[in-house]
Amino acid sequence: MRLATVNTKGGVGKTTTAVYLATGLHQQGRTLLVDADPQQSALLWSQQDSIFPFTVVSLPVRDLHRRLADLGRGYEHVIVDTPPGDLGIIRAGVMAADVVIVPAAPTGLDLNRLLPTFELLAELEPVHPVEVGVLLTKVRRGTRSARSVRKILAEVGCPVLDTEIPLAEMYAGSFGTAPTDLGPYADLIQELKS
Repeated sequence: MRLATVNTKGGVGKTTTAVYLATGLHQQGRTLLVDADPQQSALLWSQQDSIFPFTVVSLPVRDLHRRLADLGRGYEHVIVDTPPGDLGIIRAGVMAADVVIVPAAPTGLDLNRLLPTFELLAELEPVHPVEVGVLLTKVRRGTRSARSVRKILAEVGCPVLDTEIPLAEMYAGSFGTAPTDLGPYADLIQELKS
């Protein structure tokens, strides 16, 4: 599986999603996580734990898709964590993937910022079509926000994944350690593979 976490907005859970997916996919085969964000959050995360289970490399470049042709050999799974705002690197990350996950919190601001992300994906579709799914992150259980956002996204034709990632302290506090409890990310992997 080659997948990228993409959103032109920051703070939506791209890196957390990339790390948790890489952890789960590594249990099924050799996995490479490419940190394409110049801030290097995924790389820094991996450097805090001496027994991080998969390979993490930093490659915040606009020809990432070309470089991964060689670098990704020998890996069953490649996850690309893209930055917010750098459209050149985001394009290259999408070009390196078959599946794009767009993490977004169920808020008006996050919904508003999905438009530039989907415009970029539409621009690339003629040359590199990918499967796309919006992953609702930071979902407060028992609220109507996720249901409302699902309805709005369906009305505008944005594909939304069934799996939701709850707003939970375990994700905010997991930086620097290899995840041991995948929680709903295990469900996400199953959803992606089906």
